[in-house]
Amino acid sequence: MSLYQRLRPLYHRSPQERIQVMQAELAAPLDATRRALDRLLQLDAEQTAPLMRGRYDELLDVLRDSMARLETLVAEGSARADGSISDRDLHVYRHDLLTPLGNVRGVARLLVRINSPDLPPGFTQVTRDLDDASRDVLDVIDALTASQERTE
Repeated sequence: MSLYQRLRPLYHRSPQERIQVMQAELAAPLDATRRALDRLLQLDAEQTAPLMRGRYDELLDVLRDSMARLETLVAEGSARADGSISDRDLHVYRHDLLTPLGNVRGVARLLVRINSPDLPPGFTQVTRDLDDASRDVLDVIDALTASQERTE
């Protein structure tokens, strides 16, 4: 059973409860996403410089900024859950989360597609880890906030 399938039955709970569940369920995939980003930042700059036609560092900047924004928004979830939040407010929160997550997912998918004989050691695995972890973040958000159920 996927993470999405496990959490989707909770969609019918109150918005406050769903945010509380989301806070708890996002901890592990956000941590995995952060660890993957940290490993990308530790790669040898000489080996990564030619990647993406010399724009690899720009992608990492987007990834770093988007990850920081995503973590800030997730942390704000507790405050949102403490107040009286409507389904509409939860929908707005969902879109707030999806903006930086879309950047993280997009960069992850670009990095996974890099195919070069000169890739730094561990690059392929860390980009897969980033892609998988960011997908798990999306699964949690979708399961608990998307009004339409997705098919897998």
